[in-house]
Amino acid sequence: MLGVLEVARVVPYENAGSALPDDDYVKLLDWRPLKTGCVTEVLIGPPGAPLRFDTVVPGGLLERLTYTSRRGERLLKHVEDGRLIRSTSLQGIYRLAADSAEELDQLIRHDAPSGGADEV
Repeated sequence: MLGVLEVARVVPYENAGSALPDDDYVKLLDWRPLKTGCVTEVLIGPPGAPLRFDTVVPGGLLERLTYTSRRGERLLKHVEDGRLIRSTSLQGIYRLAADSAEELDQLIRHDAPSGGADEV
């Protein structure tokens, strides 16, 4: 499942009610069970691309996918022979490196659902 959101702010879950428009806060309440598990922050930004379940991420892109932080850059973990073996390194909030963000943006926003992903 892939989607796009350009993050404008990260706010603590407890403060989300004052940071979100009323309609969006009501939607957040539907996700309240997550709060008892692992959700501590809410990402706020302009509408992005909707979540899609039909997008295939090419193996070459998985092998190049890079995240950046204050400590530097790192590749996506648990990728072997162009296949994602475990998804643990995708869980959480991470900033994509500019090249990776552009490639994923092209894949999600611009490729047709009919399978244009193989051309990336």
